[in-house]
Amino acid sequence: MVGAGLAGVRACESLRARGFGGTLTVVSDEPDLPYDRPPLTKQVVAGTLTEADIRLAGAEDFGARWIRGTAAVGLDRVRRRVRLAGGAELPYDGLVLATGAQARPWPGQVPAGVLTVRGLADVRALRAAVGGGAREVVIVGAGFVGVELASSLVGLGLGVRVTLVEPFRRPLRALGGTVPDVVAAAARRAGVGLRLGTAVSGFRTAGERVAGVVPADGSDLPAELVVVAIGMVPATGWLAGAGLALPSGRVHCDARLFARTAAADGTAGAVDPRIVVAGDVAWCEAVRSADGPVPLEHWSNAAAQGELAAGNLLAGPAAADGYEHVPSFWTSAFGLRIKSVGLPGTGGRVVAEEGEPGSEKVVEAHYRDGRLVGAVSVNLGKRLVEYARRLQEERDRPEPAGDGRIPMPVAE
Repeated sequence: MVGAGLAGVRACESLRARGFGGTLTVVSDEPDLPYDRPPLTKQVVAGTLTEADIRLAGAEDFGARWIRGTAAVGLDRVRRRVRLAGGAELPYDGLVLATGAQARPWPGQVPAGVLTVRGLADVRALRAAVGGGAREVVIVGAGFVGVELASSLVGLGLGVRVTLVEPFRRPLRALGGTVPDVVAAAARRAGVGLRLGTAVSGFRTAGERVAGVVPADGSDLPAELVVVAIGMVPATGWLAGAGLALPSGRVHCDARLFARTAAADGTAGAVDPRIVVAGDVAWCEAVRSADGPVPLEHWSNAAAQGELAAGNLLAGPAAADGYEHVPSFWTSAFGLRIKSVGLPGTGGRVVAEEGEPGSEKVVEAHYRDGRLVGAVSVNLGKRLVEYARRLQEERDRPEPAGDGRIPMPVAE
């Protein structure tokens, strides 16, 4: 098991629950025991949950050999060996790839006081900086991490002033419809400064520390602390040269989560029956829009894939089950509880089917070629149960005539 996040832990649970009594080794590049990531940018930063509260229950009950604080750095599929930092090698009969993702770094040198937030150690550094007196905080990027952090920091009651800088014109733009505008309005009411449609060209320093963010328009944003939240990078660099298909840096896997090898022309080839993939690193053929596989970085996806991947590894490709989980996601920020099901960002038409568009109580359905592909709710999460049922039914509908493709909307 390479990776000890949610997908890896669920895979361990699944292996033991299905009767696997062999040697189970778990490799993690983090020194901490496994923990739940979604609360990090919300409750842990806000101080309403402690590190102990977010530990993944049962992680020490697998009878596993744990190798923590050591990264996997190479894979030899011919000899069936995982190489670790320091040179040690681990043999395997079956391998689960669940290494997750890393925060995308700023493309260049950064001064002290510029952070990324992905893991527990990052949140400790952030809380230490704010606890040490940092009050002017600029967050670069208004995706889920940036928005959640902004909400948590302004809610601390410490007088932290937060500015969100985003090159596109709306926060959480992946949700589509009117929901991003609802989030923007709520952020402003909470006192967050929004610089939307603004790119960042660099940082201003005082000595070796950051003192400000320099937008591309030449203005200046004072900052005692900067968080770079510009997305995630799949943690698959260590798989270079392993002969696996890695489109967009993720591991291509079939609908049963078996890793595909790289064909001679660079496309996906046959599956490796001894390797399965789960979580953020998976580029799965079963999770797809009309344009092809869609990578997901959702909690529910990691949990479901971890469980199924382990079961299929034991069963083998001939007896394995396909992945049929309906994607779902939730977040909370500025008093809004936002949920989604399906793949709302892949639709071409958005319809407010409950509530008023642009209000803080709304359900917006996303359609493509007349087919429901996803739905997003604000403060009406229970309504999405019916949309999840409809999405499951859509799996059984035949594809429309032709290739079913329409131009994707341009996000602004």
